[in-house]
Amino acid sequence: MTVFDPGLPFGAGLPGVADFRLFDAPGAADPGAPSLGSSLKVEAGDLVIDELTGGPAQVRGRDALVQALVLAVETQSGSDRLNTEFGFDRLAVGRYALGVPARKEYLRMQLVRSLSADRRVRDVREVFFEDDPRFSELRPGLDEAARQRIAEAARSRRGYTAYAVIETVAGSTLTFESGGRLD
Repeated sequence: MTVFDPGLPFGAGLPGVADFRLFDAPGAADPGAPSLGSSLKVEAGDLVIDELTGGPAQVRGRDALVQALVLAVETQSGSDRLNTEFGFDRLAVGRYALGVPARKEYLRMQLVRSLSADRRVRDVREVFFEDDPRFSELRPGLDEAARQRIAEAARSRRGYTAYAVIETVAGSTLTFESGGRLD
């Protein structure tokens, strides 16, 4: 995981739909803050075995939250038989939203719904895309020509990276990054 510092540039690449990263904002969380929990470790949908104990490996704290948020966004809404509301409805983007602005707004709403469903997320403060003015505000070293090139490249490829700024119950601020095509 990479540390996200709002004063420094962060990746402007266009990851695939399944490429999600979480960046921790600078500053340590309050040691008396609520726990971010623990869970069994999963990689590519499979449980990971702890080599030392032979039992299932675990993740704790921020890593447990990262894993849960990635799972929530990678799971198609309605595909979990026990919780049909769980997940991210990416299929409806092509079904209902007409035009790129409407699709981006739908993605914003789906990200907020999916990420805020986790009880460890206190607030989803904002969701923005790399061609939005907010992207440039968080990259003060980016000149206008470079900002225009990034925005135009995203529009011409119809590939967008969305950033969701999240506040956790532990008091830390995280930026969740995901990307894909808006066809």
